[in-house]
Amino acid sequence: MRLHEYIANYHRRLAFPWMATIGLQLTGYKLREVYLSPQKHLELAIAMDQEFEADFVYPLDDGAIFVESLGLPLMQSDYDFPSTLDNPIKDSESLSRLKRLDPYSDGRMPQYLEALNLISRRFDKPLAISLQGPFTLAAELAGVGDFARAIIRRPDFVEEMLDYTHNLVSDYAQAVAEAGVRLLCISEPTAVILSPARFEQLVVKRLRTLYDSLPEHVWRVLHICGDTNYIMQEMLSSGVEGLSLDQVMNLPQVAQHVPEEVVIIGNLDPVYVLREMQASQVRQHTLELLRSMKKYPNFLFSFGCDCTPDTPHENLKTAIKAAQTPFSQIGD
Repeated sequence: MRLHEYIANYHRRLAFPWMATIGLQLTGYKLREVYLSPQKHLELAIAMDQEFEADFVYPLDDGAIFVESLGLPLMQSDYDFPSTLDNPIKDSESLSRLKRLDPYSDGRMPQYLEALNLISRRFDKPLAISLQGPFTLAAELAGVGDFARAIIRRPDFVEEMLDYTHNLVSDYAQAVAEAGVRLLCISEPTAVILSPARFEQLVVKRLRTLYDSLPEHVWRVLHICGDTNYIMQEMLSSGVEGLSLDQVMNLPQVAQHVPEEVVIIGNLDPVYVLREMQASQVRQHTLELLRSMKKYPNFLFSFGCDCTPDTPHENLKTAIKAAQTPFSQIGD
């Protein structure tokens, strides 16, 4: 069953919120504790599900898992995602020193896979995660500015980098699929710097290969931050069955150009609405979004991006509950 068929089985919209590190507040654990303990990761997923009752199980993402497994230094935080402190891959020679990682033995990947196994066996709901895409990972390894210049000045090196990162992400994507992940979102925020032609050349062909390699049961989703109207057709051509779109996007306008078998995912504002407004206002904005997408069955409610760690829990619960309002009660 494909993603658009799955969401069509309900008499309401499904809610798939991006909730980042919110679960740390519920468990009292620090980020590193969860990353290193599959059992604590399971406890966090259970606490998240009990608190928010979304329609998908969404564990703690591990956006730095690739760069840390490659040995790059990170700025660690107890309650927010780590960030890379160095971007050392500047040429083919430095790239050649990076080994091809094994998801089952290198870095923290084995612990994360074990956690996904535990979580997928615990829940009947679909398990969803987000992975850093090949282009965004390559830009992080080289530094966004240097990598952007290399696209023009050293295209051969860029292709080498993307071949390497594609293999790394693809290997891990296969492993998380085997661990029970049902919805796999590839996140390519850095790709928004590219022209449509460059996006097709550097991103689309590798995404298509990655998605094609996944088991049939895995739902293939793509997320890119910002205004992606100018590359919408290229995104659709990558083999996706779900597009996760930023809050700046006008979903009803986008929906007119998206095939009905591709699910549109989004896009309540995680900052201006979810963090800053009162719960009653959050409910109002959520219902307005649902009404605006009422005639499009291929719509899955979510946020435009991860919510911030200080987002009020009441606002999150309000948004999810409002999103799950039966069709007959939404109104026009």
